[in-house]
Amino acid sequence: MDRVPPVQSATEASPGENGPPAGVFDARQVVTDPEVLAGYSEDASSIIGAPEGLLRPTDPQEVAAALAHAAGEGIPVTPCGLRTSTTGAGLAPRGWTLSTERMTGLIDLDPVRRTAIVGAGTVLREFKDLVEAEGLFYPPDPTSERECAVGGTVACDASGARTYRYGATHRWVRGLEVVFTDGTVRWLRRPEIEKDAAGYAALRDLVRLFCGSEGTLGVITKVEVDLLARPEAFTAGFGFFGDVQQALAFVDAARREDRLRTGVNPRCLELLDGLALQIMAAQDSGVAIPANAGAAIFFEEEHVHGGEMAVMEAWWALLSSSEGALAEDTVVASNRAEQEELRLLRHAVPATLNDEGRSHREAGGKKISTDWAVPFHYLAPLVAEFDGWIAEAGLDRVARYGHVGNGHPHYNLIVKNHEEAARAAEIVDRMCREACRVGGTVTAEHGVGKVKREYAAYRFSPLHFAAMKGIKRAFDPSGILAPGNIWHEE
Repeated sequence: MDRVPPVQSATEASPGENGPPAGVFDARQVVTDPEVLAGYSEDASSIIGAPEGLLRPTDPQEVAAALAHAAGEGIPVTPCGLRTSTTGAGLAPRGWTLSTERMTGLIDLDPVRRTAIVGAGTVLREFKDLVEAEGLFYPPDPTSERECAVGGTVACDASGARTYRYGATHRWVRGLEVVFTDGTVRWLRRPEIEKDAAGYAALRDLVRLFCGSEGTLGVITKVEVDLLARPEAFTAGFGFFGDVQQALAFVDAARREDRLRTGVNPRCLELLDGLALQIMAAQDSGVAIPANAGAAIFFEEEHVHGGEMAVMEAWWALLSSSEGALAEDTVVASNRAEQEELRLLRHAVPATLNDEGRSHREAGGKKISTDWAVPFHYLAPLVAEFDGWIAEAGLDRVARYGHVGNGHPHYNLIVKNHEEAARAAEIVDRMCREACRVGGTVTAEHGVGKVKREYAAYRFSPLHFAAMKGIKRAFDPSGILAPGNIWHEE
């Protein structure tokens, strides 16, 4: 496999080190068939894009030629992966959509250094399966891993259930091949030195700058990541509770034991509320969901082969001592088939709610979801407060699930018409404002995109926005990339 040339400067390779400059743009590559474009006007969000053309390049040089041409002509270009975004980040409001879906495959795997290079359009789960076959492990695990592209997970700095243990995508990215609007193709690399006092600390690592950039700075075409040794084994399970507050108290206790290393050592702690459990029970999976459960916590813990019993004894002890726990109903999965069944059940919750939201579109309804997160100690009281707001608003189709181990639940509100949508939008706005007031954020894994632009002002000051816009001007002086992402167009 071809290796990336070593970078002599701290973080950035010069264009000459990365192959030939952009070639001549071929306008015949732009797809304008309305039926094809319609497939690129929707994603997992509730908004609709309006692309006027579609590009599906097969290599970085094609991307470079297209971007240089677009910059010269002032044509907006919105990069996208496999259109799983919940924020509309990959939907073009006009101009061209540039899909990375044809730039795929494992390009390099170094089992000694535990690194890999992969095409940006590669399905995340397919990449993970390839490295796991070699005894290695790539930790980021967004719920959409079977449908999303690796480059897209970098662009929105995705995370997932195991973020509790392993952190978000940016923690694992060591290098990026990026195409810029001047037609250059460059490798950006993380510095490997252990100390550095040069310049602004936030800009010493341009790789990290691109994590969460949502297509506004350049087009990511290859991703180099760090890997771990594949865990020998893990055990997964559902612990059931009478209500959500009892489940959150259990998570607090599990976090405390983990921090003190006195009991359980989870790699994920996920909430599923009563509606989520109803959806799971309807899947007819064979997993027993107790009828009197009002919430569950999904957990996983890694261990050596043969360590299942010791792990489960620790979880059983914690569950048995937790108020409201239905310990006798605990579901445990220690083999691959059972573990996959539990994960598919978890995935069925957002998938079902997405379908339900789409069924109300004609009347102005949809699914409205939150992505805010707060410092953990604020979580339980805020959930109680927010639940009160929802009840007062008369909204009765609400699911709460997600990454509560990180103080990051998802509220999914199914609204049936325009009037309900307006009430729900007001509540979500209040949630985001309150989350930021206590030191939280409006988006913890899906990015801002176009859906959360109004809330971004609660997270960022005018100074933050000025700095981000200044950086964008430096990387995209023509201002053509991903119009409308993160902030409104000017």
